[in-house]
Amino acid sequence: MITDDAFAEYEGTSQSMSHNKNGTQAVPVIPQGVETDGSRLRALIERASSAATHQHLLDVFERIEADRYLLEEMQRLRHAIATDTRYWDLCCVLWAYAELFKPDVYLEIGVRRGRSASVVAAANPDVNLCLFDMWHPNYAGIANPGPDFVRVQLKRAGHRGETRFFSGRSQQTVPQFFGDTRQPQSIPLVTVDGDHRSTGARADLDNVIAHLAPGGILVFDDICHPTYPNLRDLWTEFLADHSHLCAEENEIDATGTAFAMQPTFAPCHSRLGD
Repeated sequence: MITDDAFAEYEGTSQSMSHNKNGTQAVPVIPQGVETDGSRLRALIERASSAATHQHLLDVFERIEADRYLLEEMQRLRHAIATDTRYWDLCCVLWAYAELFKPDVYLEIGVRRGRSASVVAAANPDVNLCLFDMWHPNYAGIANPGPDFVRVQLKRAGHRGETRFFSGRSQQTVPQFFGDTRQPQSIPLVTVDGDHRSTGARADLDNVIAHLAPGGILVFDDICHPTYPNLRDLWTEFLADHSHLCAEENEIDATGTAFAMQPTFAPCHSRLGD
């Protein structure tokens, strides 16, 4: 469940408050409207790019088994802390959202060795995980052992919730998942980082967006990856087709990360900062 009280610390004196009968403060009441969703994005970026988040991620990464990509990310995080740099990437956003909102479900397309899922699990140990992958061996030249390995990674991260794996092509398995009414139909936190071909990536985005919960975010990675320049245009086209979404992008750090929030109160007709 997504609540507004996580953002009280960012709203300061402008935050309206409800009161109990005895006059004590209760749950914050945030005025409805586009500006509220914009403030949520700003708060999320603030938390994601903070040194505290960078250190939390380093703590998680030191507990799980690393490959060379993870070691490179750890170097970037240490550099950001040492130079007081406002850095954020995929894992920074996932940590920040999971820490602030404690989502009950996380859906991920493109699991590989479980780095991102471990981040969400460490920030919110009771989250239930729905993980989709094809488990290609030696993906990107690195061993990709599969679900049993990811379970170990998640255990090292401190995960206590349920984990379910869905093997196969996500363009088939994700629609099958949502076609089963016994499965959760409204997901607060989603990552799409699987098929990097335009048709496959767009299908993944289209298959999850209708099931993104109000106030939930969809994270899309590698929008500036030199090997996949198609993803930048694909993301732009996706936002144009879903102009109600509130979106933010980072084309500077790592290989580029973008995310979009399903409006909570009213549609966001522009990106943050427009």
